[in-house]
Amino acid sequence: MTRSSTLLLFAAFSAAVLYFYHNQIPILRSLPFISTSTATHLYNKWSDCMNKDMSLLMSSDDDTFWNQLENPIQKCEQLKDLKMILMEPFTNFDETKYSILPICGNTVMSVVTLGIGQDTAAESELRKRIGNYSVQFYGADPIVEGNDELFSQIGTFFPFAVGNSSRMGTASVLLNGTYVDRRVVYVEFVEFLKGIIGKTFFDNIWIDGEYAEYELFDYFYVGGRLDQEGITVCQFNMEMHLPTANQKYQFKKFMIRIYQEQRYAFFRPVRGSHIRLYFVNFKDPSCTKKFISE
Repeated sequence: MTRSSTLLLFAAFSAAVLYFYHNQIPILRSLPFISTSTATHLYNKWSDCMNKDMSLLMSSDDDTFWNQLENPIQKCEQLKDLKMILMEPFTNFDETKYSILPICGNTVMSVVTLGIGQDTAAESELRKRIGNYSVQFYGADPIVEGNDELFSQIGTFFPFAVGNSSRMGTASVLLNGTYVDRRVVYVEFVEFLKGIIGKTFFDNIWIDGEYAEYELFDYFYVGGRLDQEGITVCQFNMEMHLPTANQKYQFKKFMIRIYQEQRYAFFRPVRGSHIRLYFVNFKDPSCTKKFISE
């Protein structure tokens, strides 16, 4: 073999390795010179980075916790070890939602949107990005007009709000470009996921419930209502809207418990009068194998 052909062969091999590595294709897991980190290792790196700041924030008042939480999150999500996890942005007209895509092919993603707001740009972008994978969308919003026709083009639409109980209640909804309070039908969260959709494994849930998010906090705890019903959530995006004093207390309690239970790490904070956060499950083997490491 000539020197030039050897160089060409090496270049082709290197290009193939870089392609597989960039796309996190599992064949690389058997190559001895490629190092991959386990989900536990990555979580521990993130937790170690967060520990000092979280300890201080946990002893602070509710206002300080609400106003300063994004500082350690922004710092620690820049860790070199976490760069191997591609948290991709999917943008609506006024917000960005995040998702890690499966590291293996031939798999199906189930994505739930709570609060459509007459905007499916992020869902459409995810469907285009996922390529050969398959994605199933389920969306709930109590306002039918402008949401049913739009969401039904990409998935299954449900004409109700989602909360911690099935009831008639008041919700802040988008009508003609303005948020107004309306009496709407609520369906309890577990009943929606397990009873109506009929699934117990969800790859991502995008929660923008215009204050209904506060009543869903305890579902995500270890031993909470999702666990009790055998429901697994690998990722979720949640927008916490401008809180009352009591809601700031609820938010602090929620974030501290999520952090202490060591199941979800949280990333990508967006600060306004609200806070948006992106949560990733580093504990459940079904989630970590599908999205983080074999």
